[in-house]
Amino acid sequence: RTGWIGGKVGEIMAAMGHTWYYGSARLEDRKGLLEDIKRSKCTHVINAAGLTGRPNVDWCEDHRVETIRGNVVGVLQLCDVAQGLGIHVTNFATGCIYAYDAEHPIGGKPFTEEDDPNFGGSFYSETKSYLEMMIRHYPNVLQLRLRMPI
Repeated sequence: RTGWIGGKVGEIMAAMGHTWYYGSARLEDRKGLLEDIKRSKCTHVINAAGLTGRPNVDWCEDHRVETIRGNVVGVLQLCDVAQGLGIHVTNFATGCIYAYDAEHPIGGKPFTEEDDPNFGGSFYSETKSYLEMMIRHYPNVLQLRLRMPI
């Protein structure tokens, strides 16, 4: 129902005394997402869903359609439904979409929000890069990029 990051977010929300809910709909289910959001009467959505694969991201190489559904279609669906309702989405994403290069050497010029992703070394990262290029156009979304280990 939830992964490690989603579980940690839930623990923090509970410890802070916030009223919160885990959604029950799959991200690809637009109608279910709409029902979850309306039922909860939320003002904000925190999304930590995504496919990283089991036992690791190599799984995504052999399960490309499932990876696209989970990492691109589903997240876009959630952001789009929330945007239509005027609800903010904080989306936990990955930092595994950038690689140091001649323009961005280690210790040199940092990447900015305007920089397009430049790492496609795995299908997982490729899907996350596709999402980044589209999600930046949603004014209701804040992207948080994590790198493991946290």
